[in-house]
Amino acid sequence: MTPKDSGPVPVPPSKVAIKLPQDQYLHPEAPTEWWWHTGTLVAGDRVFGFEINAASFTPLAFTEVMLTDVAKQLHFQKTATQNPANWAESDPSKDWYARLGTPGTDADWIAMTAPQADPTNMSVKAQLTDEATGTVVTFDLVMAQEGSPFIVWGSGVNPTPPNPGGVTTNNYYYSLTRLQASGTICYDGQTFDVSGQTWMDHEYGLFGTSTKPILWYLQDMQLSNGVHISNSMVLDASSPVVPGQPHQSNATIQCADGTTYFTTGVVMTPGKRTWTAPNGQIFYLDFLLEIAEFDASISVTTSMPDQAFDAFGSYVYEGVATAAGTFQGEPVTGTAWNEQRP
Repeated sequence: MTPKDSGPVPVPPSKVAIKLPQDQYLHPEAPTEWWWHTGTLVAGDRVFGFEINAASFTPLAFTEVMLTDVAKQLHFQKTATQNPANWAESDPSKDWYARLGTPGTDADWIAMTAPQADPTNMSVKAQLTDEATGTVVTFDLVMAQEGSPFIVWGSGVNPTPPNPGGVTTNNYYYSLTRLQASGTICYDGQTFDVSGQTWMDHEYGLFGTSTKPILWYLQDMQLSNGVHISNSMVLDASSPVVPGQPHQSNATIQCADGTTYFTTGVVMTPGKRTWTAPNGQIFYLDFLLEIAEFDASISVTTSMPDQAFDAFGSYVYEGVATAAGTFQGEPVTGTAWNEQRP
């Protein structure tokens, strides 16, 4: 898979700041860190979107877990503060884990483990107790990465070149986007045997240095041709997006063989379909992404309107979606994710 003649060149391995397996582990000096699982799981003809996020924003730690049942248009979610003491393993010579909350005791918890020999081959278990309905949802999943990690921005560090100070002054970010997942989801007395290819973000370091309110829009895509794309845009809150108005954004693009590109030449256009949260926040449900360098035009369509977390007095959108369009002139479809933080 190569871009058109005038397209970007692949990011050379020498520019990558991420080192695996050691960077899968906790970075004790980082002011923020999280392991964030999202994606699409299927049980026969039933489709589920999910998020399992264990996070620490020193001195606060929290779990953020959700389930979307697309067929029934049901959404369950909970953000819960947790005790951050000894919550994740930092020593790469030991088995890896990230745990918040206590199974069997707490209403909301996450327990992720992996062997030291391969910390990207994970057991991921979680529970949420939905705030609105009291519905308890449990996850018991195994996830094994196949292929190369997805290095966000091509380098895995922002800014590039990085500031002095490592994780205290820079933001580091990579994903595992070829996780082969299987296991069970349970709620309302039902157990679903699920499987799929899912996505994990591991982000750590100095996050959110802006002194002004910002808007954040992100769309992740796992396409049928093996290409994976993460597109994002940050705006000043005084200039929100407008339906049908194009905006320039940036995308990390990884081909099936692991070759990775980073481009700022993406045109992202939000559609007219929106969902309004109870506090008046407006979230966009459709996006058109056009990437001229790759002759790509891809529509991201959200699968259910209300997929927002009520997190600490503000709504954050995390929603399962689908992708369809063209890449290098050829038709593609795929799974997708819609994230917005206004």
